[in-house]
Amino acid sequence: ATNDGTREGFLMEIALLLPGQERWRPVAGGIEYDYCTERGELFSCIAKTLDAAQSMCEDWMMRRERY
Repeated sequence: ATNDGTREGFLMEIALLLPGQERWRPVAGGIEYDYCTERGELFSCIAKTLDAAQSMCEDWMMRRERY
């Protein structure tokens, strides 16, 4: 399958993230950020900066560990 910019192509790209791997790209208004946890859970967000996105991801992971 080719990535022709459709949502399906985008979802296929996310599936290729390995545990512990992160990916980001510039989008209108900021950075689109994806992270796959060691357990295979996907975190995805859009933030103003890469630092903000990584901070949101860290907060999410801390909340997940409590439950």
